[in-house]
Amino acid sequence: MLNFVSKRTYREQGATLVELMISISIGMVTVLGVASLVGMGVGVNGKLMTNSRLSEELKVVISLMERDIRRAGYNGATILRVEDPENTVSAFSNSITISEYTGEAANSCITFAYDANEDGTLDTGTDSEEYGYRLKDNAIEIRKNGAACDEDGWEDLTDSEVVKVTGLTFTSQTSTNNSITRTEIAINLVGELDSDADRSRSYDVAFLVRSYD
Repeated sequence: MLNFVSKRTYREQGATLVELMISISIGMVTVLGVASLVGMGVGVNGKLMTNSRLSEELKVVISLMERDIRRAGYNGATILRVEDPENTVSAFSNSITISEYTGEAANSCITFAYDANEDGTLDTGTDSEEYGYRLKDNAIEIRKNGAACDEDGWEDLTDSEVVKVTGLTFTSQTSTNNSITRTEIAINLVGELDSDADRSRSYDVAFLVRSYD
């Protein structure tokens, strides 16, 4: 009698095949649900990362151009210019020129010069103090060796296979107040992800050139 009760109790505590299959099915549904949520999270996170990369790259580029162009016209020979301003001609003065590379949008290239080594002399050639930025083939290029806007020899600053620069415009405006001439440069920069043209950003900045005359 004791053996019979013991065996019956053992059978009642065990799981039938149907119950086991139901348990497995519920477990699989739960795992799939969790995996789906994880996949959605990864996808959203990936989109946020690509958007962040687009924004950060465009912000860095426009900030770089602003800081560089602000120095246009700077001449390190300040003492000589103060002592004899009428007879001292600066090679860096009035150096800002806005144009474009052939086939690109108007006013998408700017060239300028400033005295980087502060010796009062405009250096040319491989150590040129003639700088610039331009739009060419959906990339921003930086000027090398004093090349003109419509010449080759510039170097890529951005990678068009990651971020396509679809618009770059430079605008110059000069005003005079109390015999002091001020030059303001405005930049409009537009870019999009190469992998997703629907994700685009546009940035604008305007600033005074500190030493331009």
